[in-house]
Amino acid sequence: MGGDDRVVRPFRLTTGLLVLAVAAAVLAAWLAGVLARAWEAPLAGWAMLPVLSGVAAAESWRASGARGLTIPARNFWRCVAISSAMLGLGAISNAYDALHGPGAPSQKLSPLTLGLFISASVITQIGLLRLPGARAQRGGSLQLLLDSGTVMITVALVAWHFSFRHAEAWAKVSGSVWPAVVAVVAGCASIAVFVKLASTGIGAIERGALRILAVATGVAAAAGAMAPAYAAFPAISDGHVTTALASVFIAFAADRQRRAADLPPPPPLPARRWSVLPYLAVAAANGLLLVADQGPDGRVLTAGTVLLTLVVVARQIHAFRDNARLLETVDRTVAQLREARDQLASQAAQDALTGLGNRRLLARRMEEMSGTPPHRLHLAIIDLDDFKQVNDRLGHNVGDELLRAVAVRLTGVVGTAGTVVRLGGDEFAILTDAEPCAADALAARLADALQQPLTAGTVELMVRASIGLTDAEGPEGPAGSADSRELLRRADVAMYAAKDRGKHRIARYTADLDAVATEDARIAAELRRAIDAGELHMVYQPIVRLPDGVIEAAESLIRWTHPQRGSVPPSVFIPVAERTGLIAPLGEWILREACAQAVRLRDLGVDAESEEPIRITVNVSARQLRDPDFPATVRRIMGETGADPGRLTVEVTETAVFDDDLALASVRTLREMGLRIALDDFGTGHSSLGLLQICPVDVLKVDKSFVDEIGAGGSPAVIATALLQIADGLRLRAVAEGVETPEQARQLYSLGYRYAQGYHFHRPMPADDLVRVLGLDGQRPRRKETASASPRSVSLGS
Repeated sequence: MGGDDRVVRPFRLTTGLLVLAVAAAVLAAWLAGVLARAWEAPLAGWAMLPVLSGVAAAESWRASGARGLTIPARNFWRCVAISSAMLGLGAISNAYDALHGPGAPSQKLSPLTLGLFISASVITQIGLLRLPGARAQRGGSLQLLLDSGTVMITVALVAWHFSFRHAEAWAKVSGSVWPAVVAVVAGCASIAVFVKLASTGIGAIERGALRILAVATGVAAAAGAMAPAYAAFPAISDGHVTTALASVFIAFAADRQRRAADLPPPPPLPARRWSVLPYLAVAAANGLLLVADQGPDGRVLTAGTVLLTLVVVARQIHAFRDNARLLETVDRTVAQLREARDQLASQAAQDALTGLGNRRLLARRMEEMSGTPPHRLHLAIIDLDDFKQVNDRLGHNVGDELLRAVAVRLTGVVGTAGTVVRLGGDEFAILTDAEPCAADALAARLADALQQPLTAGTVELMVRASIGLTDAEGPEGPAGSADSRELLRRADVAMYAAKDRGKHRIARYTADLDAVATEDARIAAELRRAIDAGELHMVYQPIVRLPDGVIEAAESLIRWTHPQRGSVPPSVFIPVAERTGLIAPLGEWILREACAQAVRLRDLGVDAESEEPIRITVNVSARQLRDPDFPATVRRIMGETGADPGRLTVEVTETAVFDDDLALASVRTLREMGLRIALDDFGTGHSSLGLLQICPVDVLKVDKSFVDEIGAGGSPAVIATALLQIADGLRLRAVAEGVETPEQARQLYSLGYRYAQGYHFHRPMPADDLVRVLGLDGQRPRRKETASASPRSVSLGS
């Protein structure tokens, strides 16, 4: 009903409703007989009213106990039951008034009877108005008042025209016209409340039941208004009609409420922005005005019509104002929705951490700049070097603050010359429209700006960045989404090329970088397979003592024998492993093999009588050292293989530990574990003497470039001598690398070098050959023995 598509259980005739029907039929037959002047028998008519109201009270009380009703709804139906009982008491009192006294039967109403009827109406209205949802929203109270006034005025006019203008005749019979007036007014009020609430709906009461109650009040009020018309029939009172009709409708409404038990509450009716009620009321009043005479009745109807028209106009003005407020609310809502949409669009293109744009904004800007000449459209990707160290050592909060500080610094440098976005993690991107030279200059300014200290919270940090720069020139061009991805790919390739060149560099994209990247990917895939397929093996190059050539240590070197291409030089696949991240599993494999060789030499007893064990040297890359878990990996592998840390030396380069706190921390941890540390290629990197103070070094390996020209004298010999003096002064062991001739060996020895390595002494050899060179008997000569007696010795002139 009325938009409520819930299905109420089918109607079934109950005992109470059957009694109600019989009593109503008896009463109707009695009324028909009285109107036909066939009989009077007033007691028979009055006897049916308590029965009808009693059934209504019983049905209402049963409805209050229906399943699924809320407490306010139960209370409402109890109020209706009490109201029905009051109607029954009023009917009994009315019967007494009519059947006793002079002139009986009469239509007189005592104050008690009138009070009982009015109390019944008031109790019902109180129960209705206490229901949740009955309280009007803003402006609803005034609208309810105006609608109620419209109904009351219309009913009053109808009552006047058909009844009260003949009230003098009825007053002679009933004694006074005021009881009827009061009853009609109370009925009008009930009609107004029920009609309004039945049209707007109350979720606690079944909507059909509420409308039946609204009809009941309307019919009862209309019947009460017709009371003066009964003046010619003293046996008939308006109570016969009003009480009977009200009781019948109440009983059926209560029955419907019980049949709707356990159903969910109906959805609220949509608010109506206009109502047909005022127009119907005006039409009814004007219809009465047309048929009225020009006497007192016409004047009353005219005055009532004017009053009704004023009420309707007030109601419509209120509706217009309500509509205006609604439109204002709609306008505000639309504005808020637009603002929310713009805010969501902005947030979707904004990085939450730094406030910069994100990838969405970058893609949008690229599309907007699709018409830019390809040689002017530049994209730079900036990746912070070793940002993971900040998070690992200082925490993610400091890392976030650093990213915000970097965002501010980059924005300050770029200004209005381009768009700065954060791609994610520690990667930023800058899109600019500039000539190539201007773009290069901007990249240089960005790198210089990031070298300046940055404040992250309460910590001042130094950061470095690798920058990849590219333009849009090429067959693809800058337009379209595919070209945007291509631009990002190029800048990314250039950025990784900058990292491969030692970090803190700027690299501009060239087609050669793609070729390198493609080759790297191929080699990396094959190297990954080679690790699992057993294509890798280790060789060892001895480090000897001068001048007797006794083997003191052996450097482990990896070799790769490819099934199709044969031997692949380490200078080819080691850099690829570092660039692609394969250096971690590859380095772990190398370390495990070196530890196994150290254990083998120990078990063979080749150095059982030596003052120091023969150490196996393992090369470790910068990327491995920057891994915070690397020392733990070394400890784990030594534990699994049973290797003694005193038999291992970790060989690192200057560039791997220079200005790298995390790498230095790893080196210190390894030294504390008992491993020796060798600084490889010393003299070719940063050559910072301060590094020797902070890095726990045991061995300095002088680069081959100084050994090659040492026989010619001059600066190579001077540098080699200076390096030796530094090592002696710091009590470090100096090892000359790349000795290939007897002359180099003699010159080094004359300069003071006592350890060397190179092809002049031994080439890299498999593990079994190293054991053979060391001596199958496993005996190593003591330091005081001559080298000529040892199979592991090599003379300077051999």
